[in-house]
Amino acid sequence: MKFTSRCCRLSRWVFSRLILALLLSLAYGCAAPAPPIGVWFGPAALTTVSIKSLPQDKTARLVHTPHYDIYTTLNDDDMVQKVAQLMEGSLTAYQTLAPGVPLTPYPMKCFIFSKRNQWAEFTRENTGAQASLYLQINRGGYTVGDWYVAYYIGQTSTLSVAAHEGWHQYVARNFQARLPPFLEEGLATMFEGVRFKDGLPRYNLSINQERAISLRTAIDGNFLWPLDQLVGMHAGMILDRPGQKIDAWYAQAWGLGRFLWDGDNGKYRPALRQILEDTANGTVFDSTGPPHRNRLILWSQAGVQAMLEHYLQMDWGDIDAAYNRFIRHVADDEIESESEEPG
Repeated sequence: MKFTSRCCRLSRWVFSRLILALLLSLAYGCAAPAPPIGVWFGPAALTTVSIKSLPQDKTARLVHTPHYDIYTTLNDDDMVQKVAQLMEGSLTAYQTLAPGVPLTPYPMKCFIFSKRNQWAEFTRENTGAQASLYLQINRGGYTVGDWYVAYYIGQTSTLSVAAHEGWHQYVARNFQARLPPFLEEGLATMFEGVRFKDGLPRYNLSINQERAISLRTAIDGNFLWPLDQLVGMHAGMILDRPGQKIDAWYAQAWGLGRFLWDGDNGKYRPALRQILEDTANGTVFDSTGPPHRNRLILWSQAGVQAMLEHYLQMDWGDIDAAYNRFIRHVADDEIESESEEPG
């Protein structure tokens, strides 16, 4: 794509200015109160959107909203508008999990292609040695630094991917430290079930039929991953695994996000919010290594276990047991509740 040379410069710039972004965090988002468990929520009004063609590439357009610059080759105007509304609505939804996190005053950048070959070309030209890893992705997208890249796989699935990757982008841009990858992935999956009503995106952090079905399949097929193994993993470690194990990994990540957000009627939600707040501030607890004051410090399996014990005030055995009880009944509940319509 003709705008890839610009994106290469953007890529190098993104990685070099994470600390600077924090110094510029002067704009604070107004986070809505957390919605009750199982309730649909979303923005009350449409966001402003401007669209302009890119002279360096006649097939591409730049879609600008208050917090996002979306580079796209999508030619469906309705879909372009939906993506714009989705990203602004998703930002508000992300802030329900992590309220009070200061936002940087310049837009986040997204790249959404109409065809996989465009996505693949961009990936090869902009992700260096990691390109071969990303090109293994058969459906979906990926996030590099604080920008994400996706391609069209049908309206519903594309919007789901954008909402998912937008969470990774949000924490990369606005958090000083990094979340444990499996936890970050689980929280990202909670935004996948987005729907539209009257032109506005609607979210329900307790419903994700695809992940619920995968979770039930993994339970019935007896190929769940052990939680103590999962918490030390990231998505790149499973790309060469059988499809059922990949589906189980993401479904169990969703199960962990759900467990911490509304398990036992929201019992663990304050602990989750404290984890997110401390990670955003660079003060997240880790007894096994140096303080997580920047996103370059990696998590170990033992570190994640100790961190969860610290914030939940539970022994690991009790956490493991409570999580496994939760995922063994939540799948059926979510499949049944999927018939509910957004308000």
